[in-house]
This record gives sequence, C-alpha cells and structure tokens, in this order.
Amino acid sequence: MLLSTAYMPCIEYIAYIAQSTLIHIEAHEHYAKQTFRNRTYIASAQGLMELIIPVIQPNGSKTCIRDVRISYAEAWQKKHWHAITSAYNSSPFFEYYQDVFHTFYTKQYTFLYDYNKEILLTLLKACNITTEIKDSASFTPLSNNTYDVRYTLSPKITSNIHIPEYTQVFAEKYPFLSQVSILDTLCNIGPDTGLYCKKIRLK
Repeated sequence: MLLSTAYMPCIEYIAYIAQSTLIHIEAHEHYAKQTFRNRTYIASAQGLMELIIPVIQPNGSKTCIRDVRISYAEAWQKKHWHAITSAYNSSPFFEYYQDVFHTFYTKQYTFLYDYNKEILLTLLKACNITTEIKDSASFTPLSNNTYDVRYTLSPKITSNIHIPEYTQVFAEKYPFLSQVSILDTLCNIGPDTGLYCKKIRLK
C-alpha cells in the first residue's frame, strides 16, 4: 500500500497500516497544500479542531516532500500541545501516553517528513502495530491501483469508510467525530487501539 506522509494521522490512515504487511510512504512527490501532510484534527471542547504545522517550501510548488521544512516563526508546538492537553487531559489514557508524545512538542525537527515519520513510528508502537514501514524508492505515478490512497485520503474528501464509534471526551456535547487523529483513539481506548484499527472495514 502507498500512503502520503501525515501529521498525527487520522484513524482511517492507521487502519490501512494495521491491516497491511508492508506500507510505502511517498517520499518523492511535490508537497501538496491543505492536506493531512501538515495537519491533523482533534476532538476538543469546541468540536473538531484543526492543528496545522507551518511549513517552508524552498522550491515553491515544486518542493519535494522530503525538502519541506518546518517553520518555527510562531510557537505552534506550544499551541498544539496546549490544545491536545486541554482536549484529552480528562480522557482515560492521556496520562499514560502524554510523556511519549510531549517530546514532539519540545524538540525541533528540520524537515516535516522526518518529523511525521518519527511520530508515526511512535504511534504504531503505542498501538502495538508491527507493519513494516518503508520510504518509497521513487515517485509512483497515479494508477488504478486500489491500494494507492496518497491523494484520496484527504480532509477535503468525505470518506465512505465507516469508523466504529467509541466514547470520546466530549460525547455529551457532540456526535462522534470520526476524522480525528488516532491520538484521540489512543487517549480514549488505550491498548485496544490496534485491535480496533484492524477491525475497521476498509474498501
């Protein structure tokens, strides 16, 4: 299966990985704006909240994804961690995982691709998902390959994959939010997250 890089990936993204034996992450595409590559969503007290990493494209629209740099001109790490803490501090498992992920909001990474990959590997370990992850060797053109979801898994496209409900922190205020980061699942159902992802019916 071929996936794009993603910041704190959504549940569906991790389900694809959990149900595969080998995943290639696209490492040679041109950076695409307004995608999961530099953004994620969490279930906050205000509903669905978008968290975006500001980036620098040295070569403009032709910048290779591996050359996209993270901008620290604004204190986005502090803002993101504050938002995550506020959203999940009262969840059943946040205290168990917070030290694991807090380091990603204190240490500065140069490249978005490297940052995302480190987060992904940490998430998979927390979920007990052992799928092999590799960088793509070269750019693969679009095809009819049903296992290529680099551009179909997007915040702009409504997914037709049913994400089973679990109890979220603000369930009394909002209906189940399915397009959130897998961090939401980890904080709410903890060690069962990997098994949960394997049971999602993917098309």
